[in-house]
Amino acid sequence: MNILPGIGIGKIKYGMYEHEVIDLLGKPDRVDESEYVEGMGNWNRELWYTRLNLTFTFNKDDGYRLGTITVMGGEHTLFNKKIFGKKISAISKLIAQETSEIARYEDWSSEDLPEHECLLHDGLGIMFWFDFKELAQMQCSYLFESDNETVIWPVSS
Repeated sequence: MNILPGIGIGKIKYGMYEHEVIDLLGKPDRVDESEYVEGMGNWNRELWYTRLNLTFTFNKDDGYRLGTITVMGGEHTLFNKKIFGKKISAISKLIAQETSEIARYEDWSSEDLPEHECLLHDGLGIMFWFDFKELAQMQCSYLFESDNETVIWPVSS
């Protein structure tokens, strides 16, 4: 499926409800419910589609509408180009060519996760995660209006 920054992936769009995603993709392999910080009330539900290398997160703060899509490899594309397994330099170049903006680099390496790095691009709403210099995962989300607070929902409620 093609990742559509700020919109979704394939036919799945930010702002959809859980049942709408299930109607399109069928029953998920797993459903997790968790609180981001214990006792803070920031609950979310996550639908796992292992065969598709995708998870879909619905947050309480967003009225349990789809807010984050995690892409974990596979044949998914961005700007109609295969990107998984590509090096940081190739992804940086692609982002700059397509957006005329430079993604922000962060080193998240640790003893447990050596060579764990991230490129962040606010304009795309995407965090690109690299392990051992190759793209391993993307966390994609909706975009915001110029006030940086008002969510732009591609699907109306």
